[in-house]
Amino acid sequence: SDLPCIAVLGAQDYSLQLVEAPKVNESDVANAVKFQIKDAIDIPLAEAEVQVLEVPEAAYRQQGRMLYAAAAHRARILEIRDLVLGSGLDLKSIEIRESVLRDLACQLADDSQGLACLDVRDGQARLLLVKAGEIYLCRQLNTQIDQFQMASQDWSTTFQRFLVELQRSFDYFENQMGQGQILRLLMAPVPGVTNQLIEQLNINLMAEGSVMDLNVIWNSGAILAPRDQHDCLFAGGAALARSLA
Repeated sequence: SDLPCIAVLGAQDYSLQLVEAPKVNESDVANAVKFQIKDAIDIPLAEAEVQVLEVPEAAYRQQGRMLYAAAAHRARILEIRDLVLGSGLDLKSIEIRESVLRDLACQLADDSQGLACLDVRDGQARLLLVKAGEIYLCRQLNTQIDQFQMASQDWSTTFQRFLVELQRSFDYFENQMGQGQILRLLMAPVPGVTNQLIEQLNINLMAEGSVMDLNVIWNSGAILAPRDQHDCLFAGGAALARSLA
């Protein structure tokens, strides 16, 4: 059918590391980075594929140029490629989730002054801080967030811990990176979690939180329920980002 296709790696398919950019020719960067992260990944070097994402120079003025390096097992990349091509689709690219989340957020909100994106999946929260279409900071938060936690007696303590993690990242963006205050937060839909969490964040943070609603840019005529949006966030987000580019 030759329909264009963008594949998005699952969280278990790759790891993301922040590294100092090696002082080598651009064509050699991926290989040099591979050696830099060899002790941080569980993939033998000969079997690893590495993709780098530039971090804006303004983010780490004191340290020099930094990169995010995504490392995946080559066999998994080939497996995905063969699956897509075997389906008769035209594979355009294989993306990581952070890139898709960034592209979606930039379509849904003004990120010219800085924007926080939060995706909670299987209890794990992933935070992205973006500005002018570029990722400045990406980190996995340590606090477990799910319906069970939010219904427990310890939720107040857990939420405060979560709040501290968020605020530290915001402060780092503002003070260490010199990028100003984060005043907007978008959270990807999580049924049973999003509304309550956004409500609590809005009481406790300067940033205004709201749900990342794909329906705003999803012009298919059908309304996507929060559960559908959660399940197809990355697939739908990659398709939307490409169609709107």
